[in-house]
Amino acid sequence: MKISKRIAIVNLIFFALMIAINYSARSNVGVIANEKSALIQPAAYAFSIWSLIYLLLFLWIIKGFFVHGKQVSVYIDLQVLIPVNFLLNGAWILAFTQQKILLSTVIILLLLLSLILIYRKIKKNVNRGLFDIVPFSIYLGWISIASIVNVFTYFVRNDVISFLGIEELGWTVIILIFGCALAVSFSLINQDALYTLVFIWSYIAIYVKDQEEIINLVTLISIIIMSVTVLYVVISKVTKKR
Repeated sequence: MKISKRIAIVNLIFFALMIAINYSARSNVGVIANEKSALIQPAAYAFSIWSLIYLLLFLWIIKGFFVHGKQVSVYIDLQVLIPVNFLLNGAWILAFTQQKILLSTVIILLLLLSLILIYRKIKKNVNRGLFDIVPFSIYLGWISIASIVNVFTYFVRNDVISFLGIEELGWTVIILIFGCALAVSFSLINQDALYTLVFIWSYIAIYVKDQEEIINLVTLISIIIMSVTVLYVVISKVTKKR
């Protein structure tokens, strides 16, 4: 059996395990997330992005059964990180649904780290295909947002209403600005519009919750700035191809 097929089989097994854990706990996640939620938590519909992420990951895994030549190197580079990532994903679900918020925060930060490593390995691989980066751009974008929300959830659940003299509202505004700057910088450096599109999706879901006026204002301005960035990156890519 070719190494690419062996890797694809292993990836598929760990993916199935992750999906099984998510499926068994899917209703509890929403209920727990909405209990005493942080200001920065997006509206419930935003979490539907997981369906897209899982679909793209599944397609990427299936693609592994058919790759040949130098493109196999992408899967070889990720043969450890992908199963680890899927295990962390499932572990986060288990920790969060059992309301072990601190543990879930640690796990999601490790999940974020694994995605950063995966993304970097794919970007550095000159043999990557056009589709190889797509699932992980969106996945990384969402986990970047989810990590921030998880940290805020931990503080809110533990009634930490002030940190360094700044209350939740102030920190929410600061982090929204930071998130916008992160998304814009990431897209410009990596020429990756998908990452920022995920942030736009999340920020719109925060805006529609009709919260404090300052949060709505900062969120709206951030959405505009990130949208201009996405447009710029797309136009730049199209222009370079001509």
